[in-house]
Amino acid sequence: MRRILWIAGFVALLGVVGSGEVIEIVFWHHEAPAYRVAAFQQVIEAFQKEYPNIRVRQEVVPWGETYSRTAAAIRAGTTPDFEFDIPDLNIYAYELGGLIPVTELVKKLDAKYGFIKSQLLMYQHHGEIWGVPIWTMPMVLIYRPSMLEKAGVLPPRTWEELIEAAAKLTNPPEVYGIMLTAGLNLLTQELAWCFLTTSGTELFDAQGNVTFNTPATVRAVTFYRDLFKYSPPGSAAWIWGEAELNFGADKIAMMPYFGGLQKRFLEDLESTDLAGAPMPVPSVCGYSRTLTYPNAVMIFKSAARDPKRLEAVFTFIEFMLRPDMNTILTAGQEPGSFVPVTEAMLAPDSPYWNHPTIKAFMELNKLLVREVRYGTLYGFEHGVVNLGIGDIIAENVLGEVLQRVIVGGESPEAAVAWGQKRMEELSRPAR
Repeated sequence: MRRILWIAGFVALLGVVGSGEVIEIVFWHHEAPAYRVAAFQQVIEAFQKEYPNIRVRQEVVPWGETYSRTAAAIRAGTTPDFEFDIPDLNIYAYELGGLIPVTELVKKLDAKYGFIKSQLLMYQHHGEIWGVPIWTMPMVLIYRPSMLEKAGVLPPRTWEELIEAAAKLTNPPEVYGIMLTAGLNLLTQELAWCFLTTSGTELFDAQGNVTFNTPATVRAVTFYRDLFKYSPPGSAAWIWGEAELNFGADKIAMMPYFGGLQKRFLEDLESTDLAGAPMPVPSVCGYSRTLTYPNAVMIFKSAARDPKRLEAVFTFIEFMLRPDMNTILTAGQEPGSFVPVTEAMLAPDSPYWNHPTIKAFMELNKLLVREVRYGTLYGFEHGVVNLGIGDIIAENVLGEVLQRVIVGGESPEAAVAWGQKRMEELSRPAR
């Protein structure tokens, strides 16, 4: 069926282009800031100049409404043609029966642009690929070079060096060496994974069994607790806004984070006092890994009802991955946060490297694209092996493990054991 739709759609599109018939396609994304919407529109207008028979309309659905509106649209049969997603949203839509596989499209685009394999893994299950990666979001240890230099501290490479540097940089109430959180929110889960994955934690094994309660996990949670002593008071409840504000205000010297502060530093603070290093690792049995969030597009069954429409969607997705257009969707939207997922974008002659903000923080951006290759996402270490990961993320299980330790005073061993039990309760191996 997939191949029939592909061939039929291609033939249909040829007929549409020749006939003058106009096809309109609609997609949802979740990037509400005006400059991000403008970047999407720039790509849409460029596309429509080259394909005047295809009209494209973007619609913004804020992240806070995404899951409920996606579910409602699938159930009512009123979905757009495609939607930007992250791995757990993709699983959510798949389980509601709303998606078509995109394996053939990915194969075609992979041959042309070369996907970074780690970013495809998180969309593969049941023998198919269900999302086309467009960009990804890696975390590294970002820091203020001037603050480290003033304190005589080198960028840390190991956990031992990190905690020593954080202690030396902390001078309350003016400056704190590190920023960490411990709330029931996505940021805490992201920060937790930066340490869990370097310690060797896996939520599931290759068969989808929960494997959270290990010495490696206890080691990471214990270290996170000890490092938290050098984070600002009240930071347990922080989310992204508070973290970024305090980091830009010289209150924080280091934090695991996305690279997207570049735009604010360059345009608002008129500063380039921002750099990054790979996430520090345990000096014994440590792993050079980090967190990365591939953002892909999923295609709804509604688009496949009309082969002409489906092929128009394929054509626009391919256009978004063209290096000149993908530069707009990555560096043009949020330089340093939205990072390329194809080898074509990382080539020396790629337009990505000529973007002014990317050039202003060149070493940091080179680091970010390198780290994508080592990036993982909690629960997707072996691809999609347990469909319960969506519920685990939604319930903030990783965040609660840390909250139990840092806010509640529970032992790392007890909190990790609780995490194992709760994940087992939510587990649904994808067999």
